[in-house]
This record gives sequence, C-alpha cells and structure tokens, in this order.
Amino acid sequence: MSSAPCGLAQDALATAVDWQVRLTSGSASAGEHADFARWLSADARHQAAWQRVQGVLTEPVGHIHHIDQRHPGQLPAVRRSLTAAAAPVSRQRRGIVGGSALMLLASVGAGTLAHRSQPLGELLADLNTGTAETRHTLLPDGSGLDLNARSAADVHFDHGRRLVRLRAGELLVQVARDAVADQSSGLPARPFVVQTRHGTAQAMGTRYLVRQEADRSLVVVLEHSVALQTGDGVQRVLREGQAAWMDGQRIEMAEQPMAHQASWTEGVLDVRDEPLGDVVAALGAWRKGLVRISPAAARLRVFGVFRLNDTEQALQALVDTQPITVTRYGPLLSLIDLAAT
Repeated sequence: MSSAPCGLAQDALATAVDWQVRLTSGSASAGEHADFARWLSADARHQAAWQRVQGVLTEPVGHIHHIDQRHPGQLPAVRRSLTAAAAPVSRQRRGIVGGSALMLLASVGAGTLAHRSQPLGELLADLNTGTAETRHTLLPDGSGLDLNARSAADVHFDHGRRLVRLRAGELLVQVARDAVADQSSGLPARPFVVQTRHGTAQAMGTRYLVRQEADRSLVVVLEHSVALQTGDGVQRVLREGQAAWMDGQRIEMAEQPMAHQASWTEGVLDVRDEPLGDVVAALGAWRKGLVRISPAAARLRVFGVFRLNDTEQALQALVDTQPITVTRYGPLLSLIDLAAT
C-alpha cells in the first residue's frame, strides 16, 4: 500500500486539487485560467499531478460543486482547507491525512458520508437499501425480491400486471405463480415485469437478475425465460443461462455465462475475467467511503472471489495480485492507480 502517490510531490498534488476546484466552479476568471496554464507548463511534476487529479478526482470534486449549489458556502471551506494543507505540517500529520484531498473531502464529509450510507435520492422508494446492506422482501403475490446494496425499487401491483420499477442498483426476483389467477377466479395471470430506464424484463418463468447502470441495464436469466423490450420497442427472449444488456435502443447478448453475477445474494463478489473498474464499482456499494480508479488501472482484468463484508481485505487482495497501489486519504476517499514500474 502507498501512503503518498509515487513520484509526485505532495505540494504539487495539493495545488492540482486546488486548481480542479477553482476551474470547475464556473466562476474562474480569464486571469485564473492564464495562471493555471503557466503553473501547468512550469514543471513536469505539475503536469503529472494534474493528470492524476483529472483521472481520479473529477467526480468527487463535481459532487462537491453539486452540494455547494444546494448548500452554498462549501467551496470557501474547501479553499480554506486547501490553504491550510499547503502550509508546513509535521511528518506525522502528513502520514495521517495523506495530503489535501482528505481536507477537501472533510469539508463536506458529513454530507458525503450520509449519502454514502443511504443514497439520499432514493429514500422515497418503496424498497431501498443503504451501503453494505441487502434486503429480502416478500411481495403481495408471494414472489421474493432481493435488493443489492445501494439499490431502490418501487412496487406497483394492479388488476393488469405486477410491476417492479428498479430505480437504482440491482435486484433478483423469484417470481411466484399469480394467486389472483386461480381456477375459481377465472382471471388471467398478471404478467410480472421489472422495469428500468432502458426497458422491461417480463418473467416467463421464475428467477432472474436485473441491474441498472447509468447507460444500460443487465438482465441475467437464472431459471426459465425472460422477455426483454427496450424503450424503442426492440424485443428478445432470453433462455435460462443467457444474459443481455439493453440501452434503450438495442439488446446485446452477453458472450459469457453470467449466472455468477448473483453471487452477492450469498455475500461474495465472484469475478471471472472482468475489468478492475467493474470490480471496484461493485465493491463501492459496500464501502462508506468513495473509491476512485484511474482509467489505466480500470482496464486490468481480474479473477477472484471477494467477501463483500470486508472490502478492505478485498482491496488488499487486489493489491497483492494486480500491479496497482491504493492511496487512502482518510476514511472518505481511496484512489487506485497503476503501480510505478
């Protein structure tokens, strides 16, 4: 493990973080942009620090600006923290805080940790889970629904269909026979449908997994069949053992079996030749602090089985088996990058 980025001066990183905050604030002047250009070209270490910040801190800083829009006054606190971080500090304190990134996140730490513990935008969902939390629910028709960590769904059953809207994250459903359609009622069985922003997955059997990501959704059929339909009306039936991605316009079949994607229901992350970036994203749902990874490190391929209730051990296992370093800035942020060669 690395306590400071290899080959980069701490003050260069602190200044790079400061420039990231200032230039993305929307109020940087032409003079500030010129000052930044001069700083960037003055030293190769400045360029290296800036590239690192751009690679792994863009999203956290963007989150800070978003918070500042809702709760004005956060950015001045960030600047004060950065100024304090630039002043001489003891060697012991440098070892503890690991640089100004901790200072930057500490100024909005309470809000960030609250959001990491329980996604604030999904609190109104019918069903939701926080960080490192799963939930099993018995639905009104007797079907079972499991929510992965940091997930949310709405349930709407009426006389026409049984609908689950996945608002965020991932779920697994064990669909029961529709009791409304028993022999005495004379009513047809209501279809069971899971809906994401990219389309629908209608059960033609009993058990399947649905995951919603920013640009696409994954459906993995564990038993029987599922009928997919995108927002644009493209349709396809998946058989048991098949999986596919849909992005609203297209359905793309997964080339490899993906039944192991449901391993989170057993408390583990089963990884089979997948990008490290995807592994880190999955572990992120089980950590209260942010984990960011550089694009180069994200492309590494990973095999392994990791226990979800101990993400620190999982990160250490990745360090032991991959050419990476993990740099921690207190409890709020961990950065993953390629190890220096």
